[in-house]
Order: sequence, then structure tokens, then C-alpha cells
Amino acid sequence: MKAIAAVLPLVLAIGPAAALDIENAKRINRSCALCHGNYGQGTPGTMSPRLAGLPAGYLAKELRFYRDGVRRYPPMVIASSVDSMTDKDIDDISEYLAGVNLRTLNLPEIPAYTKGDAERGEDYFMDECKGCHRTTGLGKPEKDIPPLAGQYGSYLFNQMKRFQEKDRHHDNDPEDETFDGLEDEALDDLVTFLTTLPAHGPLDKVEPFSLQAESPPESEMTDAMIALGTGGTTAAAQATGGALKATKIAGRFKVLPTGDILLTPINQDMRPVTGLSGDFEVTEDGLLFIPR
Repeated sequence: MKAIAAVLPLVLAIGPAAALDIENAKRINRSCALCHGNYGQGTPGTMSPRLAGLPAGYLAKELRFYRDGVRRYPPMVIASSVDSMTDKDIDDISEYLAGVNLRTLNLPEIPAYTKGDAERGEDYFMDECKGCHRTTGLGKPEKDIPPLAGQYGSYLFNQMKRFQEKDRHHDNDPEDETFDGLEDEALDDLVTFLTTLPAHGPLDKVEPFSLQAESPPESEMTDAMIALGTGGTTAAAQATGGALKATKIAGRFKVLPTGDILLTPINQDMRPVTGLSGDFEVTEDGLLFIPR
């Protein structure tokens, strides 16, 4: 067998051992799925929003609010048993849901919200909201600012009303005035505009990575950046009928203490490389994928 590094080039990074207990997260998600769907995709209505892909820090913060009584919604607390969750439970389910990628799961599109005027809503959004949620409405994950694009309109309207009534604090600020004085018509305009925004940003172009000349000790090989090769002329691509061509599959993987391999985003669509199989080994040059 000939090692073909181009098939699965990696850049190895030294990082701490993975903290996510994926089995614990899956167990907790069975309760979440009762309302939010198996993938955290949410359901139409005012109380079961999309959770998949929201920043882990934001999810963890809100779950702690529910657990500690800062936010109140008894049906959710009862169904999820969040009031008995440990900090580790909350961190596990938050990391798990944050890693779910809904882009390629062929789920029904979120219905448009048509009660308002999108142009008027855009004017307000660009004046008041884009600083935090960006012009795309996709938020700032690195700052735990959630996306508004890709969320159910009726849920967004409901939460804005709660911000108005100070039943929930926008930006964690009891004095925030973003929604004060807005009539329902203006809120409808804003939500209508938000539901016109794409739920996902454009796919980044996947560039093949070169293998590191040096690799960390095997005990530290727990976190790596992964990108499948995009060329269609390698021996491996030929062996799979060119399935590797322009897959644009990219993400991160971690070897968990249990020995399991965790892919992030969790629900990436791997169908473009169906049938690809092989062995791998960690060498002095990095991780090599060896097709059968």
C-alpha cells in the first residue's frame, strides 16, 4: 500500500484533551429533541427555536439562566430537566448543539415571516442591530452573539416582545432600550427582514493544507484541522469515482479520552465521499490516510 498524503492533508495543532463528553451530550439531547428536533433545528412557533449552530457560550449562558431561575419557561425546564443539570452537562450539550451544521441536512426551510415590510425592517436593523449581529444577521460566534438569520420569525417576534416587557434582558442589560417604544408593526417589519436573510454564510473555499514537518508527541495529538483534498486526479479520487472532487468538506476532529473521534461540525454531510475507506497512521510527518 502506498501512502497518499494528499487525500487527507492535516495541520496538527497542540491543544488540551477534549472536554466534551459526547455520549452525555447525546443523552441530554434526547430530551431537547422533544421540542427542538433531533438536530436542534427547531420547530415553527414561538417557543422552540433553532439551537443548532448557536455559539456554545451563548447556549451555556442561557441554559444556566433557566437552571438558576433567571429565565422562566416551566415546560422547557420540566422537559429538559435543566434545573438538575450540572455545569458539565450544560457545557456538553452546548458544545454538541453548537457543532451541528444544518446546511446540508435537507431540512425544510424556515417559513418566511410576511407580516411586515422588509425594507423598513432593514433600515432599523442597519441602524440599531448590525453592530452586534453583523449586516448578515449571522452574529459573532467568537463573542457569543447569536445569529438572527435562520431563526423562526414567530420566535424572534416573541422574544422581542419579552425584551420590551423586560421579562428578558436584551444583551444582558436591564437598561437596554433597543426595543422600547417600538410598535408591533415595527417589530413585524424587523422580523420580516430577518427572515429574508440567508441562514448560512457562503461556503469558504477549502484549500489543501501541507503536513507539518514536525509533529507533537502522540499524547498531544488530540486536536487537528482537517480538510479533504479537492483535486479529482489523485489515486484516491480515482478509486472513489472522483468523489473527492470539490467536496468542500472541512472542519475539526478530536480524539476523545474514550478513543472516539468527534467531528465538528457534528452533522457534516459526508455523502460526497461515500465508499471512501482506508487505514491511517500517525507518522513523523503528520497524519496520513492510506487508501485500501
